[in-house]
Amino acid sequence: MKLKPGHSAAANARELLPKMARKYFQAGREAVGAKLPPNELHGFRLETKRFRYTLELFRPVYGPQLDRYLKALHELQGALGKLSDYEAIQRVVHGDHALDAHIRHALKRKVRDLRRDWRAFDSAGELKRWRTYLAGDHSKPRIPRTHRTAAKKTAASKRG
Repeated sequence: MKLKPGHSAAANARELLPKMARKYFQAGREAVGAKLPPNELHGFRLETKRFRYTLELFRPVYGPQLDRYLKALHELQGALGKLSDYEAIQRVVHGDHALDAHIRHALKRKVRDLRRDWRAFDSAGELKRWRTYLAGDHSKPRIPRTHRTAAKKTAASKRG
């Protein structure tokens, strides 16, 4: 990711983060969607961390609404971390056949859970939603629709 020094943080975010989201979703589809074995998912775990931490750096640009997106990434990162933990445990208990079988079974379950979570994360329209949100201008506070309607009614009652 290459920031443009002459641009504001918000302008850099709007330009770069939607591209980063596209690359992240593509990496997830290649890793999780292609059913890579658990030991090959570590790279995607690092991609998830990198994407989440980058978004956190730009939180002042997006405000608290970004938390919903960060939470989804945090959950995926947690699932990927559990896989990594089970992989490490499996290497340690390699000689104990009963424990090794138990860990293998648990690892398969964690992989299934991750794939289910990824399908939900990458459901229809999600990439577009992420990209649209990240490309948007969040510098102006948004007035919820119910408040806008009330404001219009108040203005109309003052005129007439």
